Amino acid sequence: MNDPMEPVDQQVGSAVRELQDDLLGLHIPEFAPSPRWAPTIAAIVVLVVVGLGAYVVGTNEPGQVVETPPVNSLPDGSSPNGSASNGSDPDGSVPDGQSLLSWGPDGTSPETGWTKPALFTRYPDQAYGTSIRRMTTATSARLDRNSSSRRQAENADGSLFLSYYGDGVYHVYDRETGDLVRALEIHADAEPQWHPTDPNRIRHILGPNSYVGDLRLYEVDVTSGESTIVADLTGRIQMAIPGALYMHDKAAGSPGSAGNRYAWIILNEAEEAIGIVSYDLAEDQILGIRTTFDAGHGSVRWVSASPSEGSVVAGFDHATVVWDADLGNERLLNQRDSPGDLVVQANGNDAWVYVDVDDGNSADAGWLLSIDISSLEQTRLFQFYGGANTSIQVSGKGYDKPGWVIVSTYNCSNPGAWTCDKVMAVEIGGDNRVLNLAHTYNCGDNVWTEPEAVVNRSFTRVYFNSDGGSCGVDAEIYELEVPEFD
Repeated sequence: MNDPMEPVDQQVGSAVRELQDDLLGLHIPEFAPSPRWAPTIAAIVVLVVVGLGAYVVGTNEPGQVVETPPVNSLPDGSSPNGSASNGSDPDGSVPDGQSLLSWGPDGTSPETGWTKPALFTRYPDQAYGTSIRRMTTATSARLDRNSSSRRQAENADGSLFLSYYGDGVYHVYDRETGDLVRALEIHADAEPQWHPTDPNRIRHILGPNSYVGDLRLYEVDVTSGESTIVADLTGRIQMAIPGALYMHDKAAGSPGSAGNRYAWIILNEAEEAIGIVSYDLAEDQILGIRTTFDAGHGSVRWVSASPSEGSVVAGFDHATVVWDADLGNERLLNQRDSPGDLVVQANGNDAWVYVDVDDGNSADAGWLLSIDISSLEQTRLFQFYGGANTSIQVSGKGYDKPGWVIVSTYNCSNPGAWTCDKVMAVEIGGDNRVLNLAHTYNCGDNVWTEPEAVVNRSFTRVYFNSDGGSCGVDAEIYELEVPEFD
């Protein structure tokens, strides 16, 4: 569960005014024979440039921010006419199955008359025209939800998806029919991860504690239910760390994009973290074991392989750090464990994308940030709250579309703010654009109903949770079709 963050003042640099001045001083006499046309032509140029709809933020220096909101947004991020320009007909249908993309801080309100749709019935988001359908029902259980924004919900070929059902059973469903393929006989905290290429296999640990955990990696066939051991690290880890009993990533990590490299926290019988291991499954090789940590970092909270599999990243109480794959060469990413995920940038490098949840002591408080885990270069993406005081989750699992993440928001204390209770795609680098995708119609009042929006590998579908406005624990999965965009 991510902690809510305090609202912070949005910082807007003077570069916006400088850009406007430059546009209004385009040496009009060179291409307009009469000065009386200058104001008209300059105004047209400004409208064309701003009308591109990109929300641009680009600087590494506090107070030097360039933000270009779309023309259909007011300074506070709301829409002047109360609705987004998205190509939807008044009845909510999308002409020819297409929608115009809604870029930037759009404050269009959710549909007031929205009601929970029937299972597997597609409907358009009234504000943004995207196609959505409800995939699960909590009618026979307290919930049937997506488990994590950092864990793939969809299998390798897009035919199946995974849910967390009731009191801790993982269900595998057929994505087209909704039929239950199998209820997996694995622990509720077995940290399941889809095989990167085989659509019928899921890898997992045995369990998260000293009673049921061990030092092995398992794989289950979702069609037959048969489970096998694919890696046994017991002897090798215990030789290096006497007393090692079990391992996990604390349900917040993932293997690399190729599915070969993993990282786990090693724990003893007293359930104390006594080390971290980095492992290559393809080579059946332990790449590194680390048993000492900076005391100032506090307790380790999670660990993960990077998408490129060249690094390991861990979150501590007071730090997020990165090591090389052998767990050497430690570098500090930021000085707390913040909501975020690892992502592949457009240039192919790995980055940690996170929200600075500092209480105001940091110059970057409230910003969505990207930090290259190799160069440690940090980039401000955009000031996320605008006074919304909303909680945020990030998904960087769309490996086939480098340079983009999915962001979902919930627990908004300022209803009506443009960032509230939405799913958005955010560009990492380039123009740092924000693409509005859907409203979640979710209260998100507790850990079970957090949206946990996760994107599939091809960045074509997003799975998110919603309680449908009940404000209970009855979270259900919705599938959102991501429109094509460059």
